[in-house]
Amino acid sequence: MNPTTVRTPTTVRLANIHKSFGRQEVLRGIDLEARDGDVISIIGSSGSGKSTLLRCIPFLEIPDQGEVTVGDETIVLTGSVHRFSRAERQKVRRLRGQIGFVFQSFNLWPHMTALQNVMEVPLHVQGRPRAECREEAEAMLAKVGLADKRDAWPAHLSGGQQQRVAIARALASRPRALLFDEPTSALDPELVGEVLRVIRALAEEGRTMLIVTHEMAFAREVSSHAIYLHEGRIEEAGPPQQVFLDPVSERCRRFVRGQAGPVD
Repeated sequence: MNPTTVRTPTTVRLANIHKSFGRQEVLRGIDLEARDGDVISIIGSSGSGKSTLLRCIPFLEIPDQGEVTVGDETIVLTGSVHRFSRAERQKVRRLRGQIGFVFQSFNLWPHMTALQNVMEVPLHVQGRPRAECREEAEAMLAKVGLADKRDAWPAHLSGGQQQRVAIARALASRPRALLFDEPTSALDPELVGEVLRVIRALAEEGRTMLIVTHEMAFAREVSSHAIYLHEGRIEEAGPPQQVFLDPVSERCRRFVRGQAGPVD
């Protein structure tokens, strides 16, 4: 077999994902696949369903219908009000354990130091030895450039530093995939660059990542694949050179040029 034809294993796969809030249909049949090492940027106007889509992967939002796969775990939702069996709840926990999620608003525990924040999930959720968790947490803080802030409280850190601690916390759980939900949207402009540098370095390491972002130049640079959402549907998908520089969709073309709006 020609080695160039070998495909890497699937890390995350979504099939026919639907999600509504009351009468508002937010996701309308989303299909998405991320393979090991993929960096997928998810772009679109506010209200297009980007964050909801990302949150459906670890079941922070429960899809109304469709199929979610992370690694070897697959959960199928039937389209009715789904009552999870005990076995399905266990499967959801295992699925979540393979995902690292970085939120817009950091979501650090304010009563814990940076080091304690990073240690919490490996120690108390995954049940790993304390010495191992501490060593790895210190390594993750060093990776994001915060080795000297390990004993700092979140309130004493800048927004950029807090988000880098959040990234270190996500990494410490040894996830198969990292999900970033607009990781720079809550930051002052002068702090955006320090967070993007960390994400860029992770992409260069070959980490599997799905990134909801409005940072178009950054997304074009780091992505292996990009999708453009409009009203809960994928309207454009492909390599970043296509989606950002030569999209088929006129609406996507206007969006990436900073002129998104109704198409006549």
